[in-house]
Amino acid sequence: MKKLSIHVVMNDGTEYDTESKTSDYLLYENTARKHKWGGISDNPALWEAFIAWAALKRTGQIDLAWEKFIEASDTVEGTSADVDPTTVAVGDGS
Repeated sequence: MKKLSIHVVMNDGTEYDTESKTSDYLLYENTARKHKWGGISDNPALWEAFIAWAALKRTGQIDLAWEKFIEASDTVEGTSADVDPTTVAVGDGS
């Protein structure tokens, strides 16, 4: 999975920015399996909102339960995060 840069606007106008991590995707997969939601292609809006919620919870920006987050959120927009490959030093030989 590619890392997402996520922008969330809540109903009250509060805005949040965060980035996804592997743990957010795994939380979705486990939760989706439990609730029989299906995968990303089955519910892309649900997936994007859940990843946003998981990332915001993980970073401590919100403390809302999933259901409350859905009620309180206006828009969720995830875009592929640009990762600078020069910051990865694995096998660079130095």
